[in-house]
Parts: sequence; C-alpha cells; structure tokens
Amino acid sequence: MPKTTKFDVAKAFKELEAITEWFEGENADLDEGLKKYERAMELAENLRKQLETAENKITEIQKKHSNLEP
Repeated sequence: MPKTTKFDVAKAFKELEAITEWFEGENADLDEGLKKYERAMELAENLRKQLETAENKITEIQKKHSNLEP
C-alpha cells in the first residue's frame, strides 16, 4: 500500500510566493518560466483542494452542532 504524504499548506504558499517573486523579477528564461508556471498551477490546484476539504469539514461540524443553537 503506497504511503500518502501530508500536503504542507504553509510550505506550498511559500513556494508559490517564491515563484511569484521570480516572475516579478527581471527573468527572461522562457523554459524556466514555463516550468515555474506549471509548478504554480499544481500548487494552486492542491491548495484549492485543501481549502475545499476544510470548507466541507466546517460544514459538517456546523451541521453536527446546529441543534445547539437557540
């Protein structure tokens, strides 16, 4: 059975920030830019999935405890 690795949200944001800073600089390497763009899209997708999972969990918690509200 393959091990699943935990996605580190903070690390992903830092990497995405570094990629953004690279693009804001005076870089003209097209191949490197394409690689960085692809990586940024992967990070953004993973972050979106993590946010969606968190939102679903919050909804579940709210439903579970909705009978506690007056």
